[in-house]
Amino acid sequence: MPRTIHRSLTAAAGALALLAGLTACSAPAADQGADGGIATLETAAPTPTAAVDPLFAEYGEPVRLRLDMSDEEEAEAWKPRDRCLADHGPAMPDAPTGGDGGSVSGGVAEDLAGVAEAEALCLRVAPLPPWELDAQNPDALRFMQRVVDCLRDHGVREVEITEADTFGRINLAFGGESNDATSISLGMQYVDACMASTSDGSAE
Repeated sequence: MPRTIHRSLTAAAGALALLAGLTACSAPAADQGADGGIATLETAAPTPTAAVDPLFAEYGEPVRLRLDMSDEEEAEAWKPRDRCLADHGPAMPDAPTGGDGGSVSGGVAEDLAGVAEAEALCLRVAPLPPWELDAQNPDALRFMQRVVDCLRDHGVREVEITEADTFGRINLAFGGESNDATSISLGMQYVDACMASTSDGSAE
């Protein structure tokens, strides 16, 4: 009797092993690779990085000017744009003259168009204006009005805030419609000091 029980258990174990093998063979194809091999995890494609501006790559990103920059520092900040203009603008040879000594004007329009295109292209590497004078700064007009008040305290009668220029900088105009010489002279004399004192708060 014990031998019969042992043989039955062995047969049952064999049947279970056979059933497990059949189940594995009939597993859905989704659990296997497309080629019948073992399925593998797929990694997501890397996120593409933002393209680098080719002008920045060649000339460097523009720097922001400061009110306290020296003339040498400011000139250095403009060098990338100057190089860009030299590289992309039209060659400007000395104007040839005709047989009668008169200047030849052929091609001038093309040269001017080329200069305008280079200016537009190289604007991207021009230095940014000081933040206090940047048209993108919501406090720039308020700052400039305090500078105007300071200048008027120094006798500048004709001074006004102008529209932002090509570089996004808000400026001041001296002299008014009458081209007042005193306002121009005093304005040029005191504008830097007034901007400095307004920037550090001592003018308030």
